[in-house]
Amino acid sequence: MYRVLIVTDDQRLATSVSGALAGSNVITSVVGTNLEPIEEAMSRGGPDAVVVDGRTDSPLDSLLRIVREQPGLEEVPAIGILPEDALSMLPLPTLDDFVFEPVSVQELVARVLTRLAHSQLLDGGNVVRVGRLVVDIDNYKARIDRTQLDLTYKEFELLRFLITRRGRVFTREALLNRVWGYDYFGGARTVDVHIRRLRSKLGQYQSYIETVRNVGYRFSEED
Repeated sequence: MYRVLIVTDDQRLATSVSGALAGSNVITSVVGTNLEPIEEAMSRGGPDAVVVDGRTDSPLDSLLRIVREQPGLEEVPAIGILPEDALSMLPLPTLDDFVFEPVSVQELVARVLTRLAHSQLLDGGNVVRVGRLVVDIDNYKARIDRTQLDLTYKEFELLRFLITRRGRVFTREALLNRVWGYDYFGGARTVDVHIRRLRSKLGQYQSYIETVRNVGYRFSEED
């Protein structure tokens, strides 16, 4: 499931684009170009792409700069909606793609989906996504948005094991055997210490590693 933020005052366009994207496993949030409710929109989960309507009184480069200043939107692909006379303004380094007015909803949606697909391809290999958390199994990397997580080998192995078995509960003894190996003689407290350290590095996603009282741990199935 992808998330797209639409910054526009054109509610008719926003409704059309949101409806078209809904059939492609995309959730949209809409805010006006004054960006006043953007914190509420961001609290529901950072977007994987943002559409910025540049057909306003505010200069497009200024609007894009304000968007890019929002935490979590620094590196997210941005697709602009440009007035007909905006060709002289291009290229804009903070803009990844664009359409001109009159706006074709079909073309705009196609460009958004292309950017989302391109972002997914950049991950490569065996990748697990939970919101903005991306775990690259083959390359032993994990990141939130564009920020790489500084995980030790065992912390990554613990995350990999749990996230690829979402919803299943594992005892501490089972985790010791599966992550550390049968010949490891450490106690169950080893698991608790590593879980605590892993949670601290997952930030807003730390609650996804759930403690099942008197049993062990699991990675939440909820997105």
